[in-house]
Amino acid sequence: MSKTKIVVGAVVVLGAAYVGSSWYVGSKTEQVITEQLEKGNAKLAQQVAGSDYMRMEKISYERGVFSSSAVYALKVSLNGKEGEFRFADTYSHGPFPMAALASGVFSPMLSYSQTILMNEADGAEWYKVANGEVPVKADSQVKFSGAVKSHLVFAPIKVESKRGVLLETSLANVHLNIGQNYVSTDSVADLAWVGISEAGKGERMLLSDITLEAASTDKEDVVSSTYKGTVKRTEYSAAAEDVVVVLDNLSFDGEGVQTGTMLNEATVNYGLSKLQINGGDYGSFDFGFGLKNIDIKTLQELGEVSDELDDNPEVAETYLLRLLESKPEISIKPASWKNTGGESVVNAMVALQSALDEEDPLAAVNNLTIDASLSRSMVSAIFGSEEGFMRSMIDMAFDEGSKEYAGMGLVSYDGKTTKMDLKYNSADGTVVLNGKTMSFEEFFMLLMESGLGNLLM
Repeated sequence: MSKTKIVVGAVVVLGAAYVGSSWYVGSKTEQVITEQLEKGNAKLAQQVAGSDYMRMEKISYERGVFSSSAVYALKVSLNGKEGEFRFADTYSHGPFPMAALASGVFSPMLSYSQTILMNEADGAEWYKVANGEVPVKADSQVKFSGAVKSHLVFAPIKVESKRGVLLETSLANVHLNIGQNYVSTDSVADLAWVGISEAGKGERMLLSDITLEAASTDKEDVVSSTYKGTVKRTEYSAAAEDVVVVLDNLSFDGEGVQTGTMLNEATVNYGLSKLQINGGDYGSFDFGFGLKNIDIKTLQELGEVSDELDDNPEVAETYLLRLLESKPEISIKPASWKNTGGESVVNAMVALQSALDEEDPLAAVNNLTIDASLSRSMVSAIFGSEEGFMRSMIDMAFDEGSKEYAGMGLVSYDGKTTKMDLKYNSADGTVVLNGKTMSFEEFFMLLMESGLGNLLM
């Protein structure tokens, strides 16, 4: 047998083998996609409550040798409003999908998916505001394990409401990775800008250089999540009021752990590196917020019956007691404002317990702590960096007020910083205020004497 015949025979055998493998991989693709669809819908169901829903349904699936095509419908019902968005999907079969090779991706995979939002159902409205471009499209690598790596592109949009409010966005990118069986997900999104304006009022807001990141793992019904985001610059202007506000580096980051429907712990921190109003520097801000032991299911159910609470206060009490059973905690750590004059900081925490009493508003409070410090020079600097009448008046008022409250024992004051250190423990009903122990009744009388108690009544 000649070498030519041997080579031709080898090519035929390899070609037949590849056709066979593509057909097999095509059948596996349909199986994997169906499984992922079921698991994805289960995840979506966890994000909504009551009669609301989000689910993806397969409308059609046509399998070929080297590629398959499908149509899916994302059906959504939120707050009584329903919507349907349809997506057309083309799968190029592995192990080396032609579409993937054409896109410069050479690794073996189950299939390479190319998806677009279809110009029908509610998707047609999206096409109108995207200037005829495909509003959403995605390229996805479906691995043999079932893991998915996707790149989604959202077209720029321009839409104006009946009130004359105009919303415009740049093109947006989202990179999404989904682990096998949805045990892990991570995503990164970015867009250059978002603009909101109302020409009739001469108002405009522009958010620039936006990035969002999120990641989560799901193991034995325990979901751990992290997330963060930044907006490099936010500018707001109102011509009629002659106001220009600039926010530099607005950011947030957080993490949380959830077991089933119980939020074990979650924290989120917000930051702003600089606030400017009409060119004046008003400093930087940080705000941290924490939650522990929150019964999410009960909160969702309470939201569903919120319309009934005014007429049925006993319903609210029932749900509140259920929420308190898990002994939730709420904390602020910290809330701070820093400017050229200094920094003021507040840290606080309240731990709740399962108890309600109309005659005792603190019955549900197990313990409470507040640690606050207010800088005299920081407060004065809010009203200008140079000495002036307003700054002098504020400084004098701060000094006199701090001395008065310090004399009563509500705060401590050294001429520069006013501080309060408060601890309340329900076990013995005591309050420790700036190192001095007293009963809650004594503390309450002190508040009333100072005039601050009227703010709480």
